[in-house]
Amino acid sequence: MQPIRVCCFCESWESGGIESFLCNILCRMDPEKVCADVVVSCLKESIFTERMRACGIQFRELSGNQRSILQNGRLFFRLLKEQKYDVVHFHLFQGFSLRYVYLAKKASVPVRIVHSHNTALRNSVAKPLKLCIHHVAKHLFARFATDFWACSSEASDFMFPKREAKSFRWIPNGIRTEQFRFNEDVREEVRNEFGLSNSFVIGNIGRLCYQKNQLFLVDVFAEVLKHRPESRLLLIGVGNTEAALRARARKIHIEDRIIFYGVSAHPEKLLWAMDVFAFPSRFEGLGIAVVEAQATGLPVVCSAQIPKEALVTALVQRIALHEGAGRWAAMLLADRDPTCEREAYAEFVRQSGFGISDTATLIEDFYVR
Repeated sequence: MQPIRVCCFCESWESGGIESFLCNILCRMDPEKVCADVVVSCLKESIFTERMRACGIQFRELSGNQRSILQNGRLFFRLLKEQKYDVVHFHLFQGFSLRYVYLAKKASVPVRIVHSHNTALRNSVAKPLKLCIHHVAKHLFARFATDFWACSSEASDFMFPKREAKSFRWIPNGIRTEQFRFNEDVREEVRNEFGLSNSFVIGNIGRLCYQKNQLFLVDVFAEVLKHRPESRLLLIGVGNTEAALRARARKIHIEDRIIFYGVSAHPEKLLWAMDVFAFPSRFEGLGIAVVEAQATGLPVVCSAQIPKEALVTALVQRIALHEGAGRWAAMLLADRDPTCEREAYAEFVRQSGFGISDTATLIEDFYVR
């Protein structure tokens, strides 16, 4: 029996949440059952690419430019006709990308899954126009999908028309829960490496960008320092707001208290080193970093925009962004009485449906049904 041919489509390939999700899922599938390609408009450097290639997953780039809309469409349609995929699994952030679902229908791909990973568009001068295009596109092209998946109910509402949104299937963004099980020895090693032994460490993981809102977090951290001057802020990620973040930190004279770590292939070790996790995102499809933080037993303070599906333990406290930096600082500094040891939370998260093996099996079974 030949394996099912699957095309996983993304507009861009980098080192974000969708890339991590696909890496974890596809590398656990049986290659005798599923043969997967990752197809993207633009292939950028990613910490996940080599691991996936080692698992036999092939990458196919269209034009190399997301803005080459017509060319990408022609190349995608031609690829579908050549490769004769059984399934196309679309991993999308916004509705305009749904035009590719129409091309998959036209190319006679029998299973066309649209998987929503987002709940809003980033801020820009053209945002009103983009939102208009998004809403028109989702009503025009969503009907060509055979299945509607999302990482949260909010992500479903954002990407799909009302009828389809009501019938969506929730797919948990599974993580390797055992990888995140708390390790006290490694915590001390990391803290010693960065001179954090006597520090109160606030951490954040995510692309440095408008959506993740780290500029607000820098202001929150300045408030924290007024009460606990030994505090440090650990930022894991890269992105287009890094220069602004550094400039803001210099302006308020706290640049020496912030660590810009960059991208990490082992976020669990950095989470172990933290004392509290801060996640002030303006919007999220799910907020997988919040789930990962909980798996390490780390207290989490996040924005009210984080979907309820990510709140799988009592470790999480949500607070509205409009409450301001002072209130956020107080939440981060609040004393917490742990209900159990940090090592136990990885299993709690797995039992909540976020075990990667369970998610991979669920999706593989759907592909080969």
